[in-house]
Amino acid sequence: MLKQRKSIVGLDLGTSCIKAVEITQDKYDFLITGYAQIEVPDEQARHDAIAELFRAGRFRTKRVATAVSGKSVIFRYINMVDVPDDRLQQAVRFEADKYIPFDVSEVEIDAQKLSSATGDGGKTESKVLLTAAKRTILDDHARMLTEIGLQPVCVGIDGFALGNAYELSDVVNPGVREGGRTVALVDVGATKASINILRNNITCFAREVPMGGDDMTQAITRRLGLETAQAEALKRDPGEQIAVVQEAVAQVLEDLGNEINLSFDFFENQNDGEVQDVLLTGGAALLPFLEESLEKIFEKRTRVWNPIEGLKVRSDNVDVEALNQFAPQIAVAVGLAAGA
Repeated sequence: MLKQRKSIVGLDLGTSCIKAVEITQDKYDFLITGYAQIEVPDEQARHDAIAELFRAGRFRTKRVATAVSGKSVIFRYINMVDVPDDRLQQAVRFEADKYIPFDVSEVEIDAQKLSSATGDGGKTESKVLLTAAKRTILDDHARMLTEIGLQPVCVGIDGFALGNAYELSDVVNPGVREGGRTVALVDVGATKASINILRNNITCFAREVPMGGDDMTQAITRRLGLETAQAEALKRDPGEQIAVVQEAVAQVLEDLGNEINLSFDFFENQNDGEVQDVLLTGGAALLPFLEESLEKIFEKRTRVWNPIEGLKVRSDNVDVEALNQFAPQIAVAVGLAAGA
């Protein structure tokens, strides 16, 4: 009897756009078997938008992996005495109140051991990634998806989903990347930019910056005297007015780039080495001048990243042209499906 294929939908619940990518794994093959995205005018429309998305996407499964972000989500990199893996969760929960600003009884906590090393005193210490999210947020999230008829199987964090997508890219494109480089994944969405710095595919630093595409739209609105909808449309398709749009958003990009650069500086001051490559994803990555503008600020090799490069696509069920056009926008969705 043939082994049943494992399929899961990575569901990125963005502020202004919801993206869904279904990845089916069969042994060592990863295949995109479904894709759809839909604009969300406001929070009240989110429930109906997700339902419409799944009707349009013709996905083979109702199993979804999704993510939360914002002030109700905390992640910290902590050093602690090394403990066996089966005791890690208990040990982290015991010390969690030192690192999170919430009552421990109100949150779900997870932990992942990143590395271990023996210190000068002979004791082995571990670097651990601690994540915590308010239980009410997770419950509301799961309830909304269940009401639509979906089956939530895991909830992650946007920035770490980027790391999963990057690791998947290594699996499907073996030997393409130069090993040992320190890479910053930067996903610029509507209201925030998620940063995840990786070394050898292991996360070393993550942060969210509360700036994004909406700030650019507002800058265009102010500079050109347009309505918000007009400014958004011009930002997405500037055409012959690209120079005007670039000038209008220049200060926003400078502020965003400088804020991200502060994260790079902090990482480099705390760790041995520096960020060597910056990979851009998110809706704002579709701006034709984003790569060039941020590379000047970072003074590092910077490029827009295609997270689906090397992945096979079921073309009879997926709009391949749209998938390729919006590929930089779906990195989080790809990572959620890959990491589930």
